Amino acid sequence: MGWQPALLVAVVTGYVALTRPPGRRLSDLDVYLGAVEGLRHGDSLYDFILGNAPFTYPPFAGLVMAPLTGVPKIGLQVLWTLATVATVVAIARLAGRENAPAVALVLFLSAPVSSDLRYGQVSLFLALMVLVDVLRPPGPAQGVLTGLAAAIKLTPLIFIPMLWMRGRRRAAVVATATFVACGALAAVALPGDSWRYWTIEVRDVDRLGFIDSAGNQSLNGALIRLGLPSAGREVIVLLIGGAVALIALHRARQPDPLAATVAVGAASVVLSPVSWTHHQVWLVLAAISAGSPTGLAVMILPVWGDTRLLWAIAVAVVRPGRKASSGSSLSARPPR
Repeated sequence: MGWQPALLVAVVTGYVALTRPPGRRLSDLDVYLGAVEGLRHGDSLYDFILGNAPFTYPPFAGLVMAPLTGVPKIGLQVLWTLATVATVVAIARLAGRENAPAVALVLFLSAPVSSDLRYGQVSLFLALMVLVDVLRPPGPAQGVLTGLAAAIKLTPLIFIPMLWMRGRRRAAVVATATFVACGALAAVALPGDSWRYWTIEVRDVDRLGFIDSAGNQSLNGALIRLGLPSAGREVIVLLIGGAVALIALHRARQPDPLAATVAVGAASVVLSPVSWTHHQVWLVLAAISAGSPTGLAVMILPVWGDTRLLWAIAVAVVRPGRKASSGSSLSARPPR
């Protein structure tokens, strides 16, 4: 298969995203821009709310995104969309190697990539940073990208212990040091926001949006939909979600670095308080790797019940085996 089908789907999906009504076009990108624009007027990142969507990332993310306010909005939206498409292609090349066009096609058809393009999210950029870091040969810089990704959004923190479990202990230390250094830089540049985030906002899960909706496929989201009170939910998430994460981290010691990363990424979907659709690219890669029609259907079709949560648990705990004969299977080896 050539690249034409994947790029055709990418063009159509990107066009649909860029032609939505102005108030709904790349709305998460609008949140980033609005929050960092407020910094120029002395406002807090965490005072900004667009509709029901506040800025929820660590202060370091605000520093990273601050230069974007100097770019004309429509131009930035087009560039952001093109960068997202390029990121998907890069992920496909890393994960699929000679089967990259087929992997890219499935990714572009999937709900997580479509959601990322529609909302102008950062999730795919962070996933690529983690993949590049994990799949690169060992070296003094390994861990930097993982630490940066975690400093922008906390979800990739789970990949730091994964590096340790895989015997990349120097990389785990580098990732931790990078994360701490980025936080320290943000504390110097934005002391008020840093104090507010780490003492208040980081614990306020309710401000993340409609977390009781089916779009939140975390264990916490499923328990909210069952009507469990917060105290009981936290205990169950800690016990069951924590156990899923520990099993995935234990299984990360396997020789295949990509399989390890996908399993731990699936565990992050389970354990995170909120796991929106655009967080779930790891589950798409798992479905491709396993050659699983069921997994592919779950990740391409609209969400139904808690099927993606169940798929995430399966991937993290009993990862489906790689279908070696499949033209769309992922590569077991990192690119050289």
